[in-house]
Amino acid sequence: MQYRGYLCTLLALLVWLLASCSSTPPMETPADEPPLSREAIEARVKTLVDQARASQSPEREGYLLEAANLLVEQQEYDWARNLLTSIDSRQLDTRGFLLHTELLGSVALNEGSYYLAERILTNPRLEQQWQTMAPERELALRELRAHLYQRTGDVIASVNERMLMDSLLSPEEPASAENREQLWQSLMSLSLVELEQAISGESQTPLRGWLELAAISKDNQANLERQQAQVDQWQSAWPNHPASNNLPNDLQLLRRLIEQQPRQVALLLPEEGTLARAADAVRDGFLSAYYRAGHEQSRRPQVRLYNTSASDDILALYEQAMAEGADLVIGPLDKDKVRQLHEQDLLPIPVLTLNYVDSTLNEERPEAPEGLYQFGLASEDEARQVARRAYQEGHRNAMILAPDRNWSARSAQAFTREWQALGGEVSIDSQFPGSGDYSRIIQQALLIDQSQARRQALTRLLGSALEFEPRRRKDLDMIFLMADPEQGRQIRPTLAFHYAGDLPVYATSHIYTGERDTKSNRDLNGVRFNTLPWLLNGEFEEKATLAEHSREAAIYSRLHALGVDAYRLYPRLPQLEQIEDARLYGATGALRMRAGGRIERELVWAQFQGGEARPMAAATPRDNALQEELRDDLQPPGER
Repeated sequence: MQYRGYLCTLLALLVWLLASCSSTPPMETPADEPPLSREAIEARVKTLVDQARASQSPEREGYLLEAANLLVEQQEYDWARNLLTSIDSRQLDTRGFLLHTELLGSVALNEGSYYLAERILTNPRLEQQWQTMAPERELALRELRAHLYQRTGDVIASVNERMLMDSLLSPEEPASAENREQLWQSLMSLSLVELEQAISGESQTPLRGWLELAAISKDNQANLERQQAQVDQWQSAWPNHPASNNLPNDLQLLRRLIEQQPRQVALLLPEEGTLARAADAVRDGFLSAYYRAGHEQSRRPQVRLYNTSASDDILALYEQAMAEGADLVIGPLDKDKVRQLHEQDLLPIPVLTLNYVDSTLNEERPEAPEGLYQFGLASEDEARQVARRAYQEGHRNAMILAPDRNWSARSAQAFTREWQALGGEVSIDSQFPGSGDYSRIIQQALLIDQSQARRQALTRLLGSALEFEPRRRKDLDMIFLMADPEQGRQIRPTLAFHYAGDLPVYATSHIYTGERDTKSNRDLNGVRFNTLPWLLNGEFEEKATLAEHSREAAIYSRLHALGVDAYRLYPRLPQLEQIEDARLYGATGALRMRAGGRIERELVWAQFQGGEARPMAAATPRDNALQEELRDDLQPPGER
């Protein structure tokens, strides 16, 4: 039977090749030939281009397509684009048209030209070919379309493409599992509200099944038992769904997480000293989540509190907690004590710290010991996220404005590294004092003082007053601002005064405390910032408990969120560790585990409008400036 199936497959392939054959040269390298070196590929491309110049259609286009195919494989997108845009795709036969579409679509996506990619990958001629094209070509084209829709924010369209791909792939193929994981991660990029809205518009289709399963994963993040019960109900309701017998990896682990979650947790926090009030806020957040879990009849561990300010020896306290039956330790909050744990070779029971090790202090031991998980409110995470969003929205030349503080210097460095890795440039990096004359700092950074100096020089030279309007430097297209609300309310109008009011301003969560102050925050209008979900919406039931029992100032609200997420996070550590793309959607952001047990937060986005902090949709990529200039050049000759 296997031999007969092999013959049928071979005959089908031969029929397809004969039906599509023409004088176009072959474009596939035989599998038994060794891969060509870069130099050999360049020589081959030049030979093919020379042959194209000496040929007539359709041989000319065949040579160019073969050359472009080699270049795309080598990620030489500029050269490939030049060859592909010299071809009038309307004159190609079906096989050549599909290859041209795949290659130019890939080039456009890799160059960030999403407008062009959409025109190529939704071409009416392509839509007419789905029923007749080879499965391998359809998979490649739908993969490109799925990436395009995901990057441009049309998640449901991306999921639909991956569902079609799933029907073309055998469940035993590794590509099938990878495609379903990508489909799942696309759904996970939607909020619970967005998922529920999408569900309401769907009938009993496989898409609705995926949407309902994703909503279950997003809901009940703090209650493993309830989430497992909902998964069981979903499987009963959708027995024939593709995911029913092959759940996403993070949901497959639920039963094991429930069975193996710690029975006793040690909470290590200081009761005296400079960190005492911060520790009180973290503890209150943790206990509010603990009591909420009891109200929902979720299994809870025994919690024992230990005072870290009583001794500098955190290891002795750790060993005491272990001896008294702790299965897991949460804390400490102090960076120095976190570093002591980080320097150990072995931690017999796992530790979820509430701060991060300063990497500059651990150059001799960059690797964390097994069982150490670091979690906190690192501003560096927020800075990197600002870089990704601003770059995705089309900006390339940044100005950094930050206070002269250690934490902001680390954040500025994190932003710069991420920004430059993406391809951006930092033109100005200016520091300002905690309060004072922001005007002078901004004036110097924007080169307004040089513009004024030129006027003075011309006035002296000509001997008469001139009509003059100072100009700022023009090589900037965004500002990264690190400031608290009071600083931001002064800096934003000062930027406008110095002719920079048109520059988009991106900020970290420090710009917003979560308090509603419409009148004062009008001076922040237009500023885009990332922030904790805890501060932006009222979805967290623990807030009611804290409002009743805690009297901490608003500045400690984010520490409440840290405590809430520490409680939600501890039983899911194996899930985040074992599944690379798994996330916990918590009060401080979407949490995922990076190498070395470091928990990284992905925050939500908001913008000040009318003095109110209003949620923003996911970033929609824009064609970068270069691609906007080349858009006409990228159109096939027959479509210009």
